Amino acid sequence: MLIIKLWNCLRGYVIIKIVGPYCERLINQASLHGIYLWDITRLEEDALLAKVSVRGFFKLRTLVRKTKCKVFIVQKRGLFFSLNRLKRRKLFIIGAALFVAVIYVLSCIVWSVEVNTQDEALKISILSDLEKWGLKPGVFKHNIDKKYFLDKILLNYKNVAWAEIEIRGTKVIVELVNKEMPPQIEDDTPCNIVASKDGVIEEVLPLRGEAKVKPGDTVSKGDVLISGSVSLAGDDQRKMLVRAKGIVKARVWYNESVEVPLVEFVKSYTGRVKKAYKIKIGNREIYIQWGDVKFPKYIEENLQQRYILPPSLGNVSFGAVLYREVKEEKRFLGVEGAAEVARKKLSEKLEGLPQDVQIVQKKMEFTLNPDKQVVLGTLTLEVIEDIGVEQKIN
Repeated sequence: MLIIKLWNCLRGYVIIKIVGPYCERLINQASLHGIYLWDITRLEEDALLAKVSVRGFFKLRTLVRKTKCKVFIVQKRGLFFSLNRLKRRKLFIIGAALFVAVIYVLSCIVWSVEVNTQDEALKISILSDLEKWGLKPGVFKHNIDKKYFLDKILLNYKNVAWAEIEIRGTKVIVELVNKEMPPQIEDDTPCNIVASKDGVIEEVLPLRGEAKVKPGDTVSKGDVLISGSVSLAGDDQRKMLVRAKGIVKARVWYNESVEVPLVEFVKSYTGRVKKAYKIKIGNREIYIQWGDVKFPKYIEENLQQRYILPPSLGNVSFGAVLYREVKEEKRFLGVEGAAEVARKKLSEKLEGLPQDVQIVQKKMEFTLNPDKQVVLGTLTLEVIEDIGVEQKIN
């Protein structure tokens, strides 16, 4: 019953008044012919009030003549009639459509960028860099490449251990976790020299403290290499705490890998450009352009901005934005070409090693993964380096 009423509300229905000495006969005849009437109420002895669907109303007209009754439409209700009434109010429909469109566009724009971290200096620095990289109020949130900005943050800020970007409504929230840097140890603070990574000891040179390892020993990260607890005059029961110093070189292994596809996409400029203008008022940006950017793929370039009002009077600036069309072309590298690209990428990783590291053995291997259509390049390094770091004695 409820489903039928809801369906009639969507299709439209009318409230009718039935007048005549045989009102009940009309209702019975309607029921026999499959015409559904509901909410029937008696107004007078020869008058009833009822609801009927639009289609049922037209079918009811043939029965009215037979039962010698009269039917009057009291009210028209439902979505069907509401839409018909709206058709006459075109300006209202256009205004409502524009209002919805404006609300939708405004909801697609980033209005604020928030960085959550305990380090206030880091927060200010990252907000400034994010604005330079293109993540700022005024941009469309659907165009934000989270991975791009996360890679930029982790690459430029070595003191950030973890970062995540969340788009919440019209706000972009950047969550950061700082790396826990080892505390600064004063000169007179007792400490041990411990291993910063796994390895095999090659050389131990204790300058202060007692060596706990010898060449050939295998150590794990955190093992004590040179102890700051020194025995007095050969008496193991009497100890003196000092700040251990020394050099502990160990044989350490590194493993790196990269994947290079056999087919790469190369971007190049076509020479076609479109210009737009940007007015910046405080942290808000307004874009002015004629027509849409119809390039399938393009790169947005911000040109020089000029200040209309100085920051003290409102910080209003005017600038231009250049959209450069780019095209992507497939370039088949092949196995040898992909291996060469992988070799270059692995060689770049070698540049990140400390200068005092002695490379003992370097091995590069390249294998083809036919399922992924990529060449996998692996680099195995065997180096000798100083792995000792200070750790305060509690």
